[in-house]
Amino acid sequence: MSDRLVIAVAGMVLAVCLVGAAAVTGVVQQQRDDLGLVVKMEGVEGIPPHVAVVTAALGTFRGLAVDVLWARAEHLQDEGEFYEAQTLSEWITTLQPRFQKVWGFQAWNMAWNIAAATQVPAERWGWVRRGMELLRTKGIPLNPNAPNLYFELAWIFQNKIGRVGDAQHWYYKARLAGEMQEVLGDLVGGRTPQEAVSQFRRIAETPDSLEELKTKRPAASAALDLLAAHGAAPDEPTLRMLGRVLMATSSLDAKVLGINKLPMGTNIPLLEAIKADPDAAARLIEDVIPYLQKRVLEDRYRMDTEKMVRVMERYGPLDWRHPQSHAIYWSERGVEVSRNLERRENVNELMLVRGRLLMLMELLRSGRVEFDPMTNRVDLLPDPRFARVYETAIREAFDLIASDKGVTTDMFGFAEESDLFDAYEKFLNIATMFSYLYGDEAEAKRYFTILRDLAARRGVADQPVYSDTLENFVAMRFGGMVGVNLGDLRQVLDAMIRRAITEGLAMADFKTFNRFIAVAHKVYDRRYAVSRPGEAYVLEDTRLVDFPTLVSNSFANILRDASIPVLARSRMWAWAPEPMKAAVYDSLAETLVAAAEEAGLDPSRAFPEPKKPADPQTSGPTPTDRETDGKRSAG
Repeated sequence: MSDRLVIAVAGMVLAVCLVGAAAVTGVVQQQRDDLGLVVKMEGVEGIPPHVAVVTAALGTFRGLAVDVLWARAEHLQDEGEFYEAQTLSEWITTLQPRFQKVWGFQAWNMAWNIAAATQVPAERWGWVRRGMELLRTKGIPLNPNAPNLYFELAWIFQNKIGRVGDAQHWYYKARLAGEMQEVLGDLVGGRTPQEAVSQFRRIAETPDSLEELKTKRPAASAALDLLAAHGAAPDEPTLRMLGRVLMATSSLDAKVLGINKLPMGTNIPLLEAIKADPDAAARLIEDVIPYLQKRVLEDRYRMDTEKMVRVMERYGPLDWRHPQSHAIYWSERGVEVSRNLERRENVNELMLVRGRLLMLMELLRSGRVEFDPMTNRVDLLPDPRFARVYETAIREAFDLIASDKGVTTDMFGFAEESDLFDAYEKFLNIATMFSYLYGDEAEAKRYFTILRDLAARRGVADQPVYSDTLENFVAMRFGGMVGVNLGDLRQVLDAMIRRAITEGLAMADFKTFNRFIAVAHKVYDRRYAVSRPGEAYVLEDTRLVDFPTLVSNSFANILRDASIPVLARSRMWAWAPEPMKAAVYDSLAETLVAAAEEAGLDPSRAFPEPKKPADPQTSGPTPTDRETDGKRSAG
């Protein structure tokens, strides 16, 4: 009787346990999903037979196989056997796709180690791209709650492409700029920050599918029918083809060099049909192209267009042809993921915050993209608008550090404000310099005051560079910058040339104009004398274009800048030396005429055609051009 009672009680307990287990299964499974503990065998097609056998045989002991393979991969990496290590790491991610560290290992191996094994620029770029694609299309989608993978991707953009450590970095910059301009065009050049964000918002707000596009915007059907009638599908190849055509026809270098041909693969009948049907062309531009742009950004590049808009609203006119813009986007995604994790102690959030600040500083130093697709000429110039953006970002970083959640540093606990002081000091130095060189002395004084306060907090306020005047500070820092590298020199030259034009020519003050041009010319001659670039993709680290061309490029950039009033640009044009105007007129004539007409001015009076220079090699002024003292009225 007692045995039956025991069996009955045990049965009841078992039933209760089974019911309880069933009740909590869903909760446990959800927690496993949230923490990334669920192993799914995605992408097993094509797995080597012996790996498949190990996977099937080991079952739950799969982790042991992963440990063995990982130890072998690290050994091969140490021995310099990068390709073999890459193969093993691919097997590991197949066996254990939630093993976050291996995804970062693979991407780093491709972008840095394997890329460096070849000296062919196109092959190196191919491996860098493969590293980025691995994280974008596999690593991050399989591990969406792994902030370190977002940072690994951001780091490739920020360091491998955006900095100067790789000998082929200009090639990478040009390829990225060309690839993104095919898709988006130039959304930033000549536009105010608000206009740039508004242009991109059109892409984010467009329908997600063709069916939705046809339903919400019926007029788009005419453009879609036009594409279909000429053998073109509403897809990425068509978008890129149209982008290449626009790039070719708007190329300044092509006009100067007399190149007048369309890119290979151009659908000429389609182009002719677009020209012949203005209504369908308008619908193509307003409806279909934004839809295609959205699909390419989200499907190929795995970038959320809504989040891209928010990043632009927060940080300003990000140019997606610039590697630092992509770095900021992915860094932002990483910080967002990290702040929402239940377990943050193993995440180095301070590294993510520092990385984001570094990227913003790079945009301050080089945020303006000048890219010409016909010659693959790329130049990255300072954009002082990002100084205020950096200020906002570092204040937010200080607020995060002071918040209840704090900022984690992996094994070192929580971050402190002093952890960001070095970055802040470097920014204030650069912001003071650029504000002064670009003519905003009030802003320069404000940054210099903040810099001196920070120096006092750090106990170094008695150093000569901080204890004297703003002018002395600029002189001392400028002397140091000239001796660093080509990027810094190019930025200083552009700042001085722009100040010569905006403060000199705009006011008919040739003394100011010649002073800044002369200083810039002396700085240029001091290191680089007269030379021209011999590589299609690069401004080599030992050479720059000739000085008159530097002046002409800066002059053209100012004349295209819609944020500068047309009358101010007209004054600059009126007092510019004839060779300087002749060097840019052919490529800017349409822009200048349109700007004058929009402002209600007579183009022939606002921007009269210059006299052709006697010497066709002359493309800009030298410091001896139009020597005069004081100002002259534009009579």
